[in-house]
Amino acid sequence: MLKISLFLFAAASYCLAEGEVEPSTEKWHYPGHEFDRTRLGDAVDLASMKLLKEAYTTKDDKNIVASPIGVLLLLSLYAAGAEGGIRDEIIKAVGSSNYDEMFESYTRLSSKFSFMDSSYLTLANKVYVADNMELANDFSTRAVQSYNSEVEKVDFTKPADAVAIINKWADEKTKGHIKDAVTEDVIDDTVVSVLCNVIFFQGHWNVPFNASETVEKDFHVDKSKTVKKQMMHLEQPLFYQESPELGAKMIELPYKENGFRMVVVLPDEIDGLSSVMEKVAQKGLLADVFALSPAGREIHLDLPKFEIKSGLDLNGLLPKIGVSKIFSDPAQGIVKDVPVKVSKAFQKAFVKVDEEGATAGAFTGFVIVPTSLNSQPPPAVQFKVDRPFLFAILHEDILLFAGTYTH
Repeated sequence: MLKISLFLFAAASYCLAEGEVEPSTEKWHYPGHEFDRTRLGDAVDLASMKLLKEAYTTKDDKNIVASPIGVLLLLSLYAAGAEGGIRDEIIKAVGSSNYDEMFESYTRLSSKFSFMDSSYLTLANKVYVADNMELANDFSTRAVQSYNSEVEKVDFTKPADAVAIINKWADEKTKGHIKDAVTEDVIDDTVVSVLCNVIFFQGHWNVPFNASETVEKDFHVDKSKTVKKQMMHLEQPLFYQESPELGAKMIELPYKENGFRMVVVLPDEIDGLSSVMEKVAQKGLLADVFALSPAGREIHLDLPKFEIKSGLDLNGLLPKIGVSKIFSDPAQGIVKDVPVKVSKAFQKAFVKVDEEGATAGAFTGFVIVPTSLNSQPPPAVQFKVDRPFLFAILHEDILLFAGTYTH
């Protein structure tokens, strides 16, 4: 039997043009939530929050960013070449009731994002296969026609060359944000295929923060430790809600790019993020996102500038959300006439947040190797993000990126 190593790399960067930002001369008129909450959105949301919670629980460094949608897309592609218990686990983990529903949902997502304006969003899939191997016919057809994947032959007996080829593709698709997606220690001459996914988002805040108002303020790492952080400041009538159930309050920052927004979830307590993560892993975040509404007053927002680089060991995380058989049971329909399994899975990610907007990206790869409003408005709402918090980037009701910032 062959084995597949899943290499899932994500990059998210909230940073755009350099230099000072001119202060806004008018309030924006946000058109509201003109998109629907769907069954697929709920499924992606819950699977994403479960994965993020497990990462938050198991990692020592609680600064985390991930693009779970990249993982879910490649799992659904993997299921095209797997049956039985492997496929059943994947169907359940991604929140579908059967294979046809999963296939239709995730191929529709892949197509939708693949054909968006590449100036702000890129989603691309690619399948590399050893030059002495062939993909199974049905798998190849579905990868190309339904997941919009490119297919390329690679000589994996020359690991350095194979690594360079894959990294060049990831670098180009993420506009230079991911340069070392794959390293030679995970590619060797036993590899037979690599399945890859890239998601890259580059957006602009609807109203940028004024860089001249960014100053150092206190950030409470925990109840006993306070540090200084560069805090951005914005005064706008944002969408807002308080959730006693979560023990948190939330605001939404829309992007100029239609349908994209970032949600910040601020726990009520300095040490409240762990509790919030437990709750969203059980019920998802989307219900609270769709409960956001105009605050009816200005929000005085303080949000730290921050940068996160994180790596996730998906060999450990995926079994925690119910996907384990990909690591042990043979999938017969990916490489022609050769059963395969997953040997390694991980994700690399980064995020950088500043005054102007967002750039976010994700590279996901599977490597296959042989194994054996009021006239007199009320006072402004103070929303000081001065403690560990959760953030997410969505397009309409689909969660694209999520993470936690703690220090």
